[in-house]
Amino acid sequence: MNPAPVGTKVRVTNHAPDSHSYVAGKVYRVVRVDTDGTFKAEDESGKVGGWISWQCCERAEPSTWDRIAAALPEDLAIFLSCFDKIDQISLDEHVIDLMLGQMPNLHERILAFAKTPDGAALIAGNRPKPIPQRAAP
Repeated sequence: MNPAPVGTKVRVTNHAPDSHSYVAGKVYRVVRVDTDGTFKAEDESGKVGGWISWQCCERAEPSTWDRIAAALPEDLAIFLSCFDKIDQISLDEHVIDLMLGQMPNLHERILAFAKTPDGAALIAGNRPKPIPQRAAP
């Protein structure tokens, strides 16, 4: 993973011996970035771990469970939260494709969001980098 700013949520993908209390698969929030390719992050309780390499992590996107739970009545979300591994739920790709296909004007809605300041900030790392033009001889 490339270095990211403070506040970014990351998931530890492998446990390096020097990663000081980070757990593979768990999500942390970046709290300090160093110039040597390492950073410190805190868990959900606020406990800050030691320095860890960006290579041991990936950007943590909202889970399928988080997106589903946001649309559920609160009591149902709490009930389902009692089950182990609910945060690792995933939808079949075919189901996702069918759901997206039923959303009218999805292309326009995504572009409209991408043009907002929040949307532009979220996709900034995915945008293609301009190729430098050579000066005319």
